[in-house]
Formats: sequence, structure tokens, C-alpha cells
Amino acid sequence: MSGPTVTLNDLIETRLAEIAEDAWKTHRIMPVNHGDGRVIQLGSAAVWELWTCRANHGSGLCGEPLLTATQASTFIGMPREDGPVVNPVLPVIEVELLDSAVGGFLIDDLFHLSDVRAEFRKANG
Repeated sequence: MSGPTVTLNDLIETRLAEIAEDAWKTHRIMPVNHGDGRVIQLGSAAVWELWTCRANHGSGLCGEPLLTATQASTFIGMPREDGPVVNPVLPVIEVELLDSAVGGFLIDDLFHLSDVRAEFRKANG
């Protein structure tokens, strides 16, 4: 008697869908489909858009790209123990992300591009 085969890719895909659903319900953020992302450039660095904010922070629909802590640190030029953005204006969002370096899911922070841009300007005069 054999049952349906479940692969590791199936499990990962299911978990990513659960994370996306929870992120939408809890924070009104959503992952960007692979082909729909934008290249975000600040200074001489560039990253691929992975998440976008659809929350209303008091002035209408946000729509800003959200950057992981690693992406934000890439723009700012150095990682900080207290996070790449010291005093963000918009909420920092904690979400579980797939980290290929460790081969699993880890909690990470997402920062609004406007906060990262402001921190970049402070760091670069």
C-alpha cells in the first residue's frame, strides 16, 4: 500500500504559502512574485525586491518595497548589532524567511525602503 509522495520541495512550498498568508493577515505585506519584482538601487548597491507593504500607515496605501535586514545592511554599508536602521519611522515587520545559507527558515526583520534610504543618507552625509 503506497500513499502520496511528498517531497521536500512540496513541504517548503507549503510553508512559504503559510508564511505569506500569515504576513498578509497580520501585517498587510505580501511577497513579490519572482518575475514581478523590481531592482532597487541605492548608491552603488542593488537588491531584488522580495516583499511589498500594502498597509495603511495613516496616509493611504503604502506600496513601499520592504527590505530584509541583510538587504538594508547592503545599502547602508555595514551591519549593526541593533539592526541596520536605528530609528525607523515606519513599523519594522518580523517575518519568517527561507534562508538558503542555513538550509531552513529563520526570523528576520523587514524595513521600509524610505527608512533604509534615510539611514543611507545619514551614513553617507
